[in-house]
Amino acid sequence: MTKFLFVTHGHMATGVKSTLEIITGNCSKLTAIDAYVDSKNVVVAVKEYFDQLLDDEQLIMLSDIENGSANQLLYKYLSRPKTFLITGVNLPLLLQIILNDNPELTENDLKKAIDEAKNSIKLFKDYGTDDDDEGSFF
Repeated sequence: MTKFLFVTHGHMATGVKSTLEIITGNCSKLTAIDAYVDSKNVVVAVKEYFDQLLDDEQLIMLSDIENGSANQLLYKYLSRPKTFLITGVNLPLLLQIILNDNPELTENDLKKAIDEAKNSIKLFKDYGTDDDDEGSFF
């Protein structure tokens, strides 16, 4: 079984998990840890998570920003078998990987999901300009 650990600065992790639960109905495979929002030690919280993780479980770790402290903390756990780390996460990426039906995700699965998530970022400007066809918003 694949599990997901999302560690971010501030309340991003639990906020995104809340959004995922609204969309999907259940997000029990995802553990969200908000770093630096209270007196809880993020290093201890992550260690406790790994202490309860079974050896045969695949883990996809996720962080908010590449060179941030949350990502640096998770990076230390990459030597664990069946473990990946993705940084710069957005909601479309999380939806793709969490809703994936495969029992485990391959490196190629993750790369494809990352590419698709990058392509989901769009700039909308001047909706309804003259060069747009009516109703072409989507």
